[in-house]
Amino acid sequence: MKKIFILIIPILISCKAFEVNNSACNENEKFKEKFFYHFKNIENNIAISQDSTFIKSVIFISNYAPISINHIMNYSRTYPIGIFEKDRIKILEWYEENKCQNLQFKNSYIIPEVYQDGSTP
Repeated sequence: MKKIFILIIPILISCKAFEVNNSACNENEKFKEKFFYHFKNIENNIAISQDSTFIKSVIFISNYAPISINHIMNYSRTYPIGIFEKDRIKILEWYEENKCQNLQFKNSYIIPEVYQDGSTP
């Protein structure tokens, strides 16, 4: 019985520490909703339609998380699916690292050079 008690105490302490750390997270739910709306839009349309809505999503995400914008500056000005697959990991890692910092929307967004001339694919 004494051995079980000794094993349970550290588990309870670590669970309590996790609860304290988890409750300190100040995640902005509105930001999360919009961020993942744009992320899913990119994910769902990258191989189908890279229209103006898709581009707005790329611009939104690129203003927060790392995206390989230089790879979009190709002949067709499209976001290559292989590059997105690599960026996808970095984007999700960025969100996980920053989600508890009460992320806020920016007042204005930087438009990547590839999308600045106004003519979109």
